[in-house]
Amino acid sequence: MGAWGHGPFENDTAMDFVGGLADGPADAVPDRLRTAMTVVLEADGYLESDEVEAALAAACLVTARIDASVPLDGSARKYLEELEFTPGDDLRDLASRVFVRALDPSDNEWYDVWADSGAFTKVEAAVSGYRRALAHGRS
Repeated sequence: MGAWGHGPFENDTAMDFVGGLADGPADAVPDRLRTAMTVVLEADGYLESDEVEAALAAACLVTARIDASVPLDGSARKYLEELEFTPGDDLRDLASRVFVRALDPSDNEWYDVWADSGAFTKVEAAVSGYRRALAHGRS
């Protein structure tokens, strides 16, 4: 049985993404975060749920690195402690844009799944703390 929950790390795709970051070369972390977020931001058509889940995980990791008080669920905090990266302005900007795009219903399977289940407000609340922390952490 797979992981499932309302938080951005409470799904198999996000945890696989984070685990892959931890298992890969340390110097590749910023590029892999960037790639996961860019896939969603540059998509021309319908966004697949797993793409959004990975992009949200990346955006939340960037946010948690900027603001250590952000609560990370699952084993994401452990993985974050193992990852060595400092988010520059480009990663901060991508993360901010991912939060906006993920919550946009246009051509978005992730949004549709949560809206159809009646739980979108719960996932939106789970993501909004990260979104606020990122906005507040941007000086």
